[in-house]
Amino acid sequence: MDNRDHLGNIIDRIFNGSQTEEDIAQLRRSLKIVDGMLQVVSQDGKFNTNIGQITGGDIHIGDRVYQQWDEEAIEALVKALSPSPIGIPQNIPHTGVIKFVGRTHELQLLHQKLQEKNCVAISAIAGMGGVGKTELAIKYALDHKKDYSGGICWLRARDKNIGEQIVNFTQNNLGLKIPDYIKGLDNQVSWCWQHWQEGNVLIVLDDVTNYAHIKSYLPFANPRFRVLITTRLELLQFHQRIELNVLEPDTGLILLEFFISNKERIQNEYTIAQKICKFLGYLPLGLELVGRYLEHKPNLSLAEMLQRLEAKGLKQQALKKPEKLTSDMTAELGVAAAFDLSWQELNSTAKELSLFLCLFDLVPISWQLVEQCFPEQDTENLEEARDYFLVYLHLLQREEKETYKLHELIREFFQSKLVELTQTTLIEAVAIKIGEIAAKNSIYITEILQKGLLNWNFPPSSQLSALEWGKQVYIANESWCNGLDKLAKLVMPLRADSSLPVLGVALVEKNPISFRASLIKNLPQSGAIAFERTLINNPNLLCLVTGWYFGDDIQENIVELPPEATKISEDNYNYGDIDRNALFKLGWSNFKSSLIKPNISTAWHYVFTDIVEKMSKLLQERSLPVSSGYLSLEAAWHAAIYLTRKNLINSYPNNYCDPIALDEIENRLSKINQYQFSSMMKHCLNQLKIEIKACRDQDKTHLNLSSSVQMFKSSYNIYPEILLNYTADIFQQSIESYEQLVNSLFIKLIPKLQLASILPARLVGYIVPPKSDVDSISISWYWESLTKGQKSYVDFRLIENENSLASSFSQTALFPKTLKQTPFTKSLLGTNPVTERVYQWLWEDLKKIGWIKGDRLENAGFPYWR
Repeated sequence: MDNRDHLGNIIDRIFNGSQTEEDIAQLRRSLKIVDGMLQVVSQDGKFNTNIGQITGGDIHIGDRVYQQWDEEAIEALVKALSPSPIGIPQNIPHTGVIKFVGRTHELQLLHQKLQEKNCVAISAIAGMGGVGKTELAIKYALDHKKDYSGGICWLRARDKNIGEQIVNFTQNNLGLKIPDYIKGLDNQVSWCWQHWQEGNVLIVLDDVTNYAHIKSYLPFANPRFRVLITTRLELLQFHQRIELNVLEPDTGLILLEFFISNKERIQNEYTIAQKICKFLGYLPLGLELVGRYLEHKPNLSLAEMLQRLEAKGLKQQALKKPEKLTSDMTAELGVAAAFDLSWQELNSTAKELSLFLCLFDLVPISWQLVEQCFPEQDTENLEEARDYFLVYLHLLQREEKETYKLHELIREFFQSKLVELTQTTLIEAVAIKIGEIAAKNSIYITEILQKGLLNWNFPPSSQLSALEWGKQVYIANESWCNGLDKLAKLVMPLRADSSLPVLGVALVEKNPISFRASLIKNLPQSGAIAFERTLINNPNLLCLVTGWYFGDDIQENIVELPPEATKISEDNYNYGDIDRNALFKLGWSNFKSSLIKPNISTAWHYVFTDIVEKMSKLLQERSLPVSSGYLSLEAAWHAAIYLTRKNLINSYPNNYCDPIALDEIENRLSKINQYQFSSMMKHCLNQLKIEIKACRDQDKTHLNLSSSVQMFKSSYNIYPEILLNYTADIFQQSIESYEQLVNSLFIKLIPKLQLASILPARLVGYIVPPKSDVDSISISWYWESLTKGQKSYVDFRLIENENSLASSFSQTALFPKTLKQTPFTKSLLGTNPVTERVYQWLWEDLKKIGWIKGDRLENAGFPYWR
């Protein structure tokens, strides 16, 4: 009989389950599988001739084809052809590792824990796959064979039946045959544990995805069994886990080098090799895949490899696993495919959270900020998504208390999911997502900007034209308009109907003489590329110029600026020969210019600086519009004095507090051109009209200051009771005016405004009155928060001296302050005291959150609105 036919008959009997011991022995003596070929082996061990080959799931021997054999059948043949282990039964899988690096401490710690505990897990800190969990388990099993004389049983936990694998190992490696009367898989597994050969045993469960499904099969009752689990999950107690981080930079470089036979390639481009390792986040799987890819492409420079990685990220071919190049790798998947396994297990909240976290730079992120950006989500649901999905699957790394961080490659993976969801580019997808947050509450976007969470550069391959930059700016403006609500009308360039006008945009080269003309191509034409690699290396090269069109002739949201407007730049801020009036007549205004950098935060900072500038000006001018009330009355009173008692303006208001007839005021108002006044005086005149209407609605004929103010201003001798009533009235009116202002204009900012966030509140004050005309006066006060629903109020008291003050101050006092004047004069609380109190409180609140520019609130003249 031909040798091939004879061997084919033996293989037939193996797969029919009727093989004899002699069949197996003969196969082991005569066959070996090499590179997918079946070869006859001579007695001296040298290969003689090929007699067949393995193609897909088929084995070809002579003219016989064994078709549609499943994976277990192929494994049975391979086991039959492979030498049996001598002494210790084991089925440790083959490892493709060239040299094991960087895990010496973990190996020692693992052995120590397995001596103390009967079950230990290897998981990962910095990623769901690719940190070397399986390799560590293989290395441990190989190094410690002698410690487990009862055998080392390797079980594949993902998508495999654990019970069947245990039974098969017992029959194939231990020579045990389960009696026919033992029915049911659970009973058969129990029989295997009970009849296992003597000695300590190591059971390895690789890639556990559901601990509950395997736990019932494990032999925890027998102390000679030790169980080692590799998993992407956060299983077992902390003292039963080995958590692998990514490699140290030096170790990562060593691992990359091991896969490249020509070591000079690393030495010649050492700095580039370091950058490749950093780009891969020192992830072992990524380093191995890229190393093998480079080995297969000896003419590819490391610099070109880095450019390919930066251009395509996880989609780069080197981070995938081509079978022909990596057939000897332990890992079964490429980096992105490994990550995708965990993505599929996330619930909807965890996915939403992932798409939020990937917006930010690779820095620790405060969980409190995360919660604030999801006001519609229940905090417990967010915590569950974080702890039981993202952290549990090692997609998110816990840094310090209440701070979390993404691994670089995981962030890129989440960003790819964001792009899939939005069906656009990464840069636009991120802008849209940030815009959604800003539209809900802009205060948190400014906090994100101030903490530098968006200061990450565009991918090097990104190319933004002038119009694409405009889209970034437009999204930022639109989002803030929605988030700022009523305040938007004061600080944003809006039409009368509160909609955004048309945005004009251009890219202008800065200092063109200092750069070769060849560096810039076709600027600022539509579609011109703003950021090629040259521009990234010269971040101070371009200015972004914008202007807003308020006419009706343009239908698009974003267009190119007229050519004459492109002369506006940081280097030409006085506009030189620019005819701004001509541009204004065409409908263009609100021009702005600023250097641009190729990162996500640029457009948001570009818009926010305008908001801050305008907000600061409104506060410096004390010109925030308000409805009728005492804050409005002080501005109106100044306008009334100006119109009817102009000769008193320099001594106002100390020498005049008599009521002013409304008829007289309205007569003067009808004769003026309001547009000839400064913006501050326009504000006062607008508030005067509001106060006149309020008086008319109440059938009043005169504009009046409050009685306590009139008494204080008109009295020659200031008695303590007059001083008390005046001070209490001023502070009471200030609290009410401040609440009115923040509740009407700053409602979205209240959670971050220090004083506004404690309202309603009780203001407790103490006054030490002067004892003579040359004596001093001192006022001290502090705040106490009240229960929601109560009305804010003041509680001022007279005291004899400052020595009695300390015992009076509450231990729960908020923002304690004092004011002292020597000698005492009527200007103690200011010319317009309520206005000064309210704006000072608001300035301090906004200063703490970065919404104003300047160190302090300046006086805007005497009086303020001159």
